[in-house]
Amino acid sequence: MEQQQQKILVVDDERFNINVLVDLLKPEYKMMAAKNGVQALKAVQSANPPDLVLLDIMMPEMDGYEVCRRIKEDKKTRDIPIIFITAMGDTGDETKGLELGAADYLTKPISPPIVQARVKTQLERKRQRDELKQAYEIIESQKQRMQDELNVGHNIQMSMVPRTFPPFPDRDEFSIHAVLNPAREVGGDFYDFFFIDENRICVVMGDVSGKGVPAALFMAVTRTLIRARGTEDLSTASIITRVNDEISRDNKEYMFVTVFIAILDLVTGQLTYSNAGHNPPYIRKVDGGTVRLDKRHGPVIGAMPGLAYQEDKFELNTGDLLFIYTDGVTEAKNLEDEFFGEERLAESLASIDGKGVGEVVEYMIDVTKSFEGDADQFDDITVLAL
Repeated sequence: MEQQQQKILVVDDERFNINVLVDLLKPEYKMMAAKNGVQALKAVQSANPPDLVLLDIMMPEMDGYEVCRRIKEDKKTRDIPIIFITAMGDTGDETKGLELGAADYLTKPISPPIVQARVKTQLERKRQRDELKQAYEIIESQKQRMQDELNVGHNIQMSMVPRTFPPFPDRDEFSIHAVLNPAREVGGDFYDFFFIDENRICVVMGDVSGKGVPAALFMAVTRTLIRARGTEDLSTASIITRVNDEISRDNKEYMFVTVFIAILDLVTGQLTYSNAGHNPPYIRKVDGGTVRLDKRHGPVIGAMPGLAYQEDKFELNTGDLLFIYTDGVTEAKNLEDEFFGEERLAESLASIDGKGVGEVVEYMIDVTKSFEGDADQFDDITVLAL
Protein backbone atom coordinates (compact mmCIF):
# COMPACT_ATOMS: atom_id res chain seq x y z
CA MET A 1 0.00 0.00 0.00
CA GLU A 2 1.35 3.44 -0.98
CA GLN A 3 2.50 5.49 2.01
CA GLN A 4 0.39 8.57 2.66
CA GLN A 5 2.17 11.91 2.22
CA GLN A 6 3.13 13.37 5.59
CA LYS A 7 1.78 16.76 6.66
CA ILE A 8 3.72 19.68 8.12
CA LEU A 9 2.18 22.70 9.85
CA VAL A 10 4.16 25.96 9.66
CA VAL A 11 3.25 28.47 12.37
CA ASP A 12 4.57 32.03 12.01
CA ASP A 13 3.03 35.50 12.15
CA GLU A 14 5.11 36.60 9.16
CA ARG A 15 3.80 35.52 5.76
CA PHE A 16 7.30 35.72 4.26
CA ASN A 17 8.66 33.20 6.75
CA ILE A 18 5.73 30.86 6.06
CA ASN A 19 6.31 31.07 2.31
CA VAL A 20 10.02 30.31 2.65
CA LEU A 21 9.38 27.10 4.59
CA VAL A 22 6.40 26.05 2.47
CA ASP A 23 8.34 26.52 -0.79
CA LEU A 24 11.29 24.60 0.66
CA LEU A 25 9.33 21.58 1.83
CA LYS A 26 6.26 21.27 -0.41
CA PRO A 27 8.00 19.09 -3.05
CA GLU A 28 8.08 16.24 -0.50
CA TYR A 29 5.35 17.01 2.04
CA LYS A 30 1.81 18.25 2.30
CA MET A 31 2.03 21.76 3.79
CA MET A 32 -0.34 23.58 6.18
CA ALA A 33 0.03 27.08 7.64
CA ALA A 34 -1.19 29.06 10.64
CA LYS A 35 -0.49 32.75 11.33
CA ASN A 36 -0.97 32.61 15.11
CA GLY A 37 -1.15 30.28 18.09
CA VAL A 38 -4.95 29.97 18.09
CA GLN A 39 -5.01 28.80 14.47
CA ALA A 40 -2.15 26.42 15.22
CA LEU A 41 -4.02 24.75 18.09
CA LYS A 42 -7.15 24.37 15.97
CA ALA A 43 -5.09 22.67 13.26
CA VAL A 44 -3.38 20.18 15.55
CA GLN A 45 -6.67 19.38 17.33
CA SER A 46 -8.57 18.84 14.08
CA ALA A 47 -9.62 15.50 12.63
CA ASN A 48 -6.70 15.77 10.19
CA PRO A 49 -3.72 16.86 12.35
CA PRO A 50 -0.19 17.45 11.04
CA ASP A 51 2.67 14.99 11.48
CA LEU A 52 5.10 17.78 12.41
CA VAL A 53 4.88 21.41 13.56
CA LEU A 54 7.45 24.07 12.63
CA LEU A 55 6.83 26.72 15.25
CA ASP A 56 7.95 30.31 15.65
CA ILE A 57 8.29 31.69 19.19
CA MET A 58 7.73 35.43 18.90
CA MET A 59 4.06 35.81 18.00
CA PRO A 60 1.44 38.22 19.38
CA GLU A 61 -1.26 37.12 21.88
CA MET A 62 0.08 33.55 22.25
CA ASP A 63 3.78 32.87 21.79
CA GLY A 64 5.30 29.65 20.56
CA TYR A 65 6.22 28.46 24.05
CA GLU A 66 2.54 28.52 25.09
CA VAL A 67 1.48 26.79 21.88
CA CYS A 68 4.08 24.05 22.54
CA ARG A 69 2.98 23.68 26.15
CA ARG A 70 -0.68 23.21 25.19
CA ILE A 71 0.11 20.73 22.44
CA LYS A 72 2.21 18.62 24.81
CA GLU A 73 -0.40 18.75 27.59
CA ASP A 74 -3.11 17.28 25.36
CA LYS A 75 -3.07 13.45 25.18
CA LYS A 76 -4.41 13.60 21.63
CA THR A 77 -1.63 15.87 20.32
CA ARG A 78 1.38 15.37 22.59
CA ASP A 79 3.05 12.89 20.25
CA ILE A 80 3.24 15.41 17.38
CA PRO A 81 6.90 16.51 17.13
CA ILE A 82 7.63 20.24 17.28
CA ILE A 83 10.66 22.01 15.85
CA PHE A 84 11.11 25.61 16.96
CA ILE A 85 12.34 27.86 14.14
CA THR A 86 13.05 31.27 15.65
CA ALA A 87 15.34 34.27 15.73
CA MET A 88 15.81 33.75 19.47
CA GLY A 89 19.22 32.14 19.59
CA ASP A 90 20.04 32.42 23.27
CA THR A 91 20.94 29.17 25.02
CA GLY A 92 18.31 29.83 27.67
CA ASP A 93 15.62 30.18 25.00
CA GLU A 94 16.64 26.90 23.39
CA THR A 95 16.72 25.15 26.77
CA LYS A 96 13.23 26.40 27.60
CA GLY A 97 11.88 25.17 24.28
CA LEU A 98 13.35 21.69 24.69
CA GLU A 99 12.14 21.46 28.29
CA LEU A 100 8.60 22.17 27.07
CA GLY A 101 8.84 19.08 24.89
CA ALA A 102 10.09 20.35 21.54
CA ALA A 103 12.00 17.77 19.49
CA ASP A 104 14.46 20.28 17.99
CA TYR A 105 15.40 23.96 17.93
CA LEU A 106 16.68 25.89 14.88
CA THR A 107 17.59 29.56 14.67
CA LYS A 108 17.02 32.01 11.85
CA PRO A 109 18.31 32.67 9.31
CA ILE A 110 17.70 29.05 8.36
CA SER A 111 19.95 26.75 6.38
CA PRO A 112 17.68 24.91 3.89
CA PRO A 113 19.68 21.64 3.93
CA ILE A 114 19.71 21.64 7.76
CA VAL A 115 15.95 22.28 7.90
CA GLN A 116 15.29 19.51 5.38
CA ALA A 117 17.51 17.07 7.28
CA ARG A 118 16.01 17.87 10.70
CA VAL A 119 12.46 17.66 9.32
CA LYS A 120 13.20 14.33 7.65
CA THR A 121 14.69 12.94 10.88
CA GLN A 122 11.72 13.96 13.03
CA LEU A 123 9.15 12.71 10.53
CA GLU A 124 10.94 9.36 10.27
CA ARG A 125 10.90 9.06 14.05
CA LYS A 126 7.22 10.00 14.06
CA ARG A 127 6.50 7.37 11.41
CA GLN A 128 8.34 4.71 13.42
CA ARG A 129 6.50 5.67 16.60
CA ASP A 130 3.17 5.51 14.77
CA GLU A 131 3.99 2.09 13.38
CA LEU A 132 5.05 0.90 16.81
CA LYS A 133 1.86 2.26 18.33
CA GLN A 134 -0.22 0.59 15.63
CA ALA A 135 1.58 -2.70 16.19
CA TYR A 136 1.01 -2.38 19.93
CA GLU A 137 -2.71 -1.73 19.36
CA ILE A 138 -2.91 -4.81 17.15
CA ILE A 139 -1.14 -6.87 19.80
CA GLU A 140 -3.48 -5.55 22.49
CA SER A 141 -6.56 -6.29 20.39
CA GLN A 142 -5.31 -9.82 19.72
CA LYS A 143 -4.45 -10.20 23.38
CA GLN A 144 -7.99 -9.20 24.31
CA ARG A 145 -9.42 -11.56 21.70
CA MET A 146 -7.29 -14.37 23.11
CA GLN A 147 -8.35 -13.49 26.65
CA ASP A 148 -12.00 -13.54 25.58
CA GLU A 149 -11.40 -16.95 24.02
CA LEU A 150 -9.73 -18.21 27.18
CA ASN A 151 -12.66 -16.94 29.24
CA VAL A 152 -15.06 -18.86 26.99
CA GLY A 153 -12.86 -21.94 27.30
CA HIS A 154 -12.74 -21.56 31.08
CA ASN A 155 -16.54 -21.29 31.27
CA ILE A 156 -16.94 -24.38 29.08
CA GLN A 157 -14.41 -26.29 31.13
CA MET A 158 -15.90 -25.43 34.52
CA SER A 159 -19.51 -25.90 33.41
CA MET A 160 -18.81 -29.51 32.43
CA VAL A 161 -17.55 -30.78 35.79
CA PRO A 162 -19.63 -31.51 38.92
CA ARG A 163 -18.91 -28.93 41.61
CA THR A 164 -21.55 -29.64 44.26
CA PHE A 165 -20.31 -31.78 47.14
CA PRO A 166 -21.41 -34.10 48.48
CA PRO A 167 -23.03 -34.88 45.12
CA PHE A 168 -25.19 -37.75 46.40
CA PRO A 169 -26.10 -36.89 50.01
CA ASP A 170 -28.52 -39.80 50.27
CA ARG A 171 -25.81 -42.37 49.54
CA ASP A 172 -23.56 -43.40 52.43
CA GLU A 173 -21.73 -46.36 50.87
CA PHE A 174 -19.04 -44.06 49.46
CA SER A 175 -17.88 -40.46 49.40
CA ILE A 176 -16.31 -38.53 46.54
CA HIS A 177 -14.74 -35.12 46.09
CA ALA A 178 -12.83 -33.42 43.26
CA VAL A 179 -11.25 -30.09 42.39
CA LEU A 180 -10.17 -28.62 39.06
CA ASN A 181 -7.76 -25.74 39.69
CA PRO A 182 -7.27 -24.01 36.30
CA ALA A 183 -4.00 -22.45 35.26
CA ARG A 184 -4.02 -18.98 33.74
CA GLU A 185 -4.46 -20.58 30.34
CA VAL A 186 -7.49 -22.78 29.95
CA GLY A 187 -6.68 -26.38 29.20
CA GLY A 188 -8.76 -29.46 28.74
CA ASP A 189 -8.70 -31.15 32.15
CA PHE A 190 -11.98 -32.68 33.23
CA TYR A 191 -13.42 -35.13 35.69
CA ASP A 192 -16.87 -36.65 35.91
CA PHE A 193 -18.83 -39.25 37.86
CA PHE A 194 -22.32 -40.65 37.39
CA PHE A 195 -24.42 -43.68 38.32
CA ILE A 196 -24.76 -46.39 35.68
CA ASP A 197 -27.35 -48.17 37.78
CA GLU A 198 -28.30 -48.24 41.45
CA ASN A 199 -25.11 -49.98 42.58
CA ARG A 200 -22.50 -48.95 40.02
CA ILE A 201 -20.83 -45.56 39.73
CA CYS A 202 -18.58 -44.52 36.86
CA VAL A 203 -15.64 -42.19 37.54
CA VAL A 204 -13.68 -40.48 34.76
CA MET A 205 -10.74 -38.11 34.50
CA GLY A 206 -9.17 -36.77 31.31
CA ASP A 207 -6.63 -34.30 30.03
CA VAL A 208 -6.97 -32.92 26.51
CA SER A 209 -3.93 -31.82 24.55
CA GLY A 210 -3.72 -28.11 23.82
CA LYS A 211 -5.18 -24.99 25.37
CA GLY A 212 -8.05 -22.57 25.05
CA VAL A 213 -11.45 -23.04 23.43
CA PRO A 214 -10.42 -25.94 21.09
CA ALA A 215 -9.26 -27.99 24.08
CA ALA A 216 -12.35 -27.09 26.08
CA LEU A 217 -14.66 -28.08 23.21
CA PHE A 218 -12.76 -31.33 22.65
CA MET A 219 -13.08 -32.02 26.35
CA ALA A 220 -16.82 -31.37 26.23
CA VAL A 221 -17.28 -33.77 23.31
CA THR A 222 -15.21 -36.47 25.02
CA ARG A 223 -17.10 -36.15 28.28
CA THR A 224 -20.45 -36.28 26.50
CA LEU A 225 -19.51 -39.40 24.53
CA ILE A 226 -18.23 -41.17 27.64
CA ARG A 227 -21.44 -40.37 29.50
CA ALA A 228 -23.55 -41.58 26.59
CA ARG A 229 -21.64 -44.85 26.33
CA GLY A 230 -21.25 -45.29 30.08
CA THR A 231 -24.96 -45.39 30.78
CA GLU A 232 -25.38 -48.53 28.70
CA ASP A 233 -22.08 -50.37 29.07
CA LEU A 234 -20.46 -52.03 32.12
CA SER A 235 -17.06 -52.50 30.45
CA THR A 236 -14.60 -49.61 30.69
CA ALA A 237 -12.61 -51.17 27.82
CA SER A 238 -15.68 -51.22 25.61
CA ILE A 239 -16.61 -47.64 26.53
CA ILE A 240 -13.29 -46.06 25.61
CA THR A 241 -12.85 -48.29 22.54
CA ARG A 242 -16.10 -46.97 21.13
CA VAL A 243 -15.39 -43.39 22.22
CA ASN A 244 -11.96 -43.54 20.59
CA ASP A 245 -13.47 -44.70 17.30
CA GLU A 246 -15.96 -41.85 17.28
CA ILE A 247 -13.43 -39.15 18.21
CA SER A 248 -10.72 -40.41 15.83
CA ARG A 249 -13.06 -40.56 12.87
CA ASP A 250 -13.33 -36.77 12.37
CA ASN A 251 -10.33 -35.56 14.33
CA LYS A 252 -8.95 -33.18 11.69
CA GLU A 253 -7.08 -31.12 14.27
CA TYR A 254 -5.22 -34.22 15.53
CA MET A 255 -6.11 -33.52 19.14
CA PHE A 256 -6.07 -36.27 21.73
CA VAL A 257 -7.06 -36.89 25.33
CA THR A 258 -5.67 -39.06 28.10
CA VAL A 259 -8.42 -40.84 30.03
CA PHE A 260 -8.72 -42.90 33.17
CA ILE A 261 -12.14 -44.47 33.58
CA ALA A 262 -13.34 -46.77 36.35
CA ILE A 263 -16.62 -48.41 37.30
CA LEU A 264 -17.04 -49.24 40.99
CA ASP A 265 -19.52 -51.84 42.14
CA LEU A 266 -20.66 -50.44 45.49
CA VAL A 267 -21.92 -53.84 46.67
CA THR A 268 -18.86 -55.99 45.93
CA GLY A 269 -16.17 -53.29 45.93
CA GLN A 270 -14.92 -54.45 42.57
CA LEU A 271 -13.24 -51.66 40.56
CA THR A 272 -13.13 -52.20 36.80
CA TYR A 273 -10.82 -49.69 35.14
CA SER A 274 -9.03 -48.72 31.92
CA ASN A 275 -6.18 -46.30 31.45
CA ALA A 276 -5.73 -44.64 28.04
CA GLY A 277 -2.40 -42.85 28.34
CA HIS A 278 -3.31 -41.17 31.64
CA ASN A 279 -1.25 -40.74 34.81
CA PRO A 280 -1.49 -43.92 36.92
CA PRO A 281 -3.90 -43.50 39.86
CA TYR A 282 -3.23 -44.69 43.39
CA ILE A 283 -5.15 -46.82 45.86
CA ARG A 284 -4.54 -45.76 49.46
CA LYS A 285 -5.35 -48.91 51.43
CA VAL A 286 -7.15 -48.72 54.75
CA ASP A 287 -4.14 -50.41 56.38
CA GLY A 288 -1.86 -47.54 55.25
CA GLY A 289 -0.32 -49.22 52.21
CA THR A 290 -0.31 -47.61 48.77
CA VAL A 291 -0.92 -49.36 45.44
CA ARG A 292 -0.09 -47.68 42.14
CA LEU A 293 -2.33 -48.79 39.27
CA ASP A 294 0.51 -48.92 36.74
CA LYS A 295 -1.13 -50.77 33.88
CA ARG A 296 -1.88 -48.90 30.66
CA HIS A 297 -4.64 -50.35 28.49
CA GLY A 298 -3.99 -48.44 25.29
CA PRO A 299 -2.71 -45.11 23.97
CA VAL A 300 -4.38 -41.74 24.22
CA ILE A 301 -7.89 -41.42 22.82
CA GLY A 302 -8.22 -39.72 19.44
CA ALA A 303 -4.87 -40.71 17.99
CA MET A 304 -6.00 -43.65 15.84
CA PRO A 305 -9.32 -45.41 15.13
CA GLY A 306 -9.76 -49.16 15.35
CA LEU A 307 -7.87 -49.70 18.61
CA ALA A 308 -9.11 -52.28 21.09
CA TYR A 309 -8.56 -51.12 24.67
CA GLN A 310 -8.24 -53.49 27.62
CA GLU A 311 -9.33 -53.35 31.25
CA ASP A 312 -8.33 -54.62 34.67
CA LYS A 313 -10.03 -55.16 38.01
CA PHE A 314 -9.10 -54.32 41.58
CA GLU A 315 -10.90 -55.23 44.77
CA LEU A 316 -11.53 -52.24 47.05
CA ASN A 317 -12.19 -52.79 50.76
CA THR A 318 -14.10 -50.57 53.16
CA GLY A 319 -11.94 -47.54 53.90
CA ASP A 320 -9.77 -47.83 50.76
CA LEU A 321 -9.36 -44.62 48.78
CA LEU A 322 -8.96 -44.18 45.02
CA PHE A 323 -6.92 -41.09 44.08
CA ILE A 324 -6.91 -39.84 40.46
CA TYR A 325 -5.05 -36.80 39.15
CA THR A 326 -3.76 -35.09 36.00
CA ASP A 327 -0.17 -34.26 35.12
CA GLY A 328 -0.68 -30.74 36.44
CA VAL A 329 0.22 -32.30 39.80
CA THR A 330 3.31 -34.34 38.96
CA GLU A 331 4.61 -31.80 36.42
CA ALA A 332 4.19 -28.80 38.70
CA LYS A 333 7.49 -26.89 38.89
CA ASN A 334 9.09 -24.73 41.54
CA LEU A 335 11.44 -21.78 41.00
CA GLU A 336 14.40 -24.21 40.88
CA ASP A 337 12.77 -25.85 37.84
CA GLU A 338 12.18 -29.10 39.75
CA PHE A 339 9.13 -31.27 39.07
CA PHE A 340 6.78 -32.27 41.87
CA GLY A 341 7.02 -35.82 40.54
CA GLU A 342 5.56 -39.21 41.36
CA GLU A 343 7.75 -39.76 44.42
CA ARG A 344 6.48 -36.65 46.21
CA LEU A 345 2.93 -37.60 45.23
CA ALA A 346 3.30 -41.05 46.81
CA GLU A 347 4.88 -39.54 49.93
CA SER A 348 2.02 -37.06 50.25
CA LEU A 349 -0.58 -39.80 49.91
CA ALA A 350 1.17 -41.72 52.68
CA SER A 351 0.29 -38.94 55.13
CA ILE A 352 -3.47 -38.66 54.60
CA ASP A 353 -4.52 -40.88 57.52
CA GLY A 354 -7.78 -39.79 59.08
CA LYS A 355 -8.69 -37.37 56.29
CA GLY A 356 -12.02 -37.44 54.48
CA VAL A 357 -12.14 -37.21 50.69
CA GLY A 358 -12.66 -33.45 50.73
CA GLU A 359 -9.70 -33.00 53.06
CA VAL A 360 -7.56 -35.30 50.91
CA VAL A 361 -8.31 -33.29 47.78
CA GLU A 362 -7.62 -29.95 49.43
CA TYR A 363 -4.48 -31.32 51.07
CA MET A 364 -3.06 -32.57 47.76
CA ILE A 365 -3.85 -29.25 46.07
CA ASP A 366 -2.18 -27.38 48.94
CA VAL A 367 0.89 -29.64 48.84
CA THR A 368 1.27 -29.07 45.11
CA LYS A 369 0.82 -25.30 45.34
CA SER A 370 3.20 -25.12 48.30
CA PHE A 371 5.83 -26.95 46.24
CA GLU A 372 5.38 -24.49 43.36
CA GLY A 373 5.89 -21.56 45.71
CA ASP A 374 6.10 -18.33 43.73
CA ALA A 375 6.47 -20.15 40.40
CA ASP A 376 3.62 -19.72 37.93
CA GLN A 377 1.14 -22.57 37.59
CA PHE A 378 1.73 -23.91 34.09
CA ASP A 379 -1.10 -26.41 33.76
CA ASP A 380 -4.48 -27.24 35.25
CA ILE A 381 -4.27 -29.17 38.50
CA THR A 382 -7.09 -31.69 38.84
CA VAL A 383 -7.53 -34.29 41.59
CA LEU A 384 -10.33 -36.63 42.61
CA ALA A 385 -10.68 -38.86 45.68
CA LEU A 386 -13.25 -41.64 46.09
